[in-house]
Amino acid sequence: MSSSTKSVRPASMAGYVREAIESDMHNGRLLPGDALDELHLCERFNVSRTPVREALLQLQAQGLVRIVPRSGIYVARLSLPELFAMYELLAELEGVCAKFAALRMTRSEVAQLRAVHEEAALCRDQKDPECYAIANTRFHQIIYEGCHNPFLKSQVELIRKRTHVYRQNVFENTTRIATSHRDHGRVVEAIEAGDAAAATREMLNHIGGGGRDFAEFLATSPAELFEPAAYARSSNRREASPHR
Repeated sequence: MSSSTKSVRPASMAGYVREAIESDMHNGRLLPGDALDELHLCERFNVSRTPVREALLQLQAQGLVRIVPRSGIYVARLSLPELFAMYELLAELEGVCAKFAALRMTRSEVAQLRAVHEEAALCRDQKDPECYAIANTRFHQIIYEGCHNPFLKSQVELIRKRTHVYRQNVFENTTRIATSHRDHGRVVEAIEAGDAAAATREMLNHIGGGGRDFAEFLATSPAELFEPAAYARSSNRREASPHR
């Protein structure tokens, strides 16, 4: 094996391990507060500790994992104040995405957005939460792509990634599905018209309404999914690294 291959392999394997752990978080197989064991991960992916540690450091940098010295490695939990702060910022960033999309989307991108919105109507009519959640993700992703600002897109996606586990069952309330789809229709119309102000307003209204439903949903969630606010403030000031 060449030296160049040796230098590339750990990084690529680290990315593979990171993506697999992210997938487990996204699908609910790993929940906030769950412990991650280095040796188990090495055995699962048939790799050495080096790519596993690199993957965990990458996840820590994204705020998805918390590494606590002399304690362990855990799926990060967010405190309620952190969640609401992120959701507040998400609403503003989504509004900017919609504004830029109204100004910058190509005709084919706008047509794709309309098509996904119409496909989502089938999920709405069937009152299928899983189907609608997938359609909802596609809808917003098209807008992120259509804003044609990679940095803005990456910031919105990071917040959605960090908060996904807390939002993944919000469409179990079928009333929320109907409201969300109606809101999406108004966003689509504004983007089709190239009306940046209306696109911003409708997206802010959409995310704001979802935020109220989100708050009600969080009130029924198990307390162990959340980080105590006092601990969150103190731990954010610490610098940590994986166990050796």
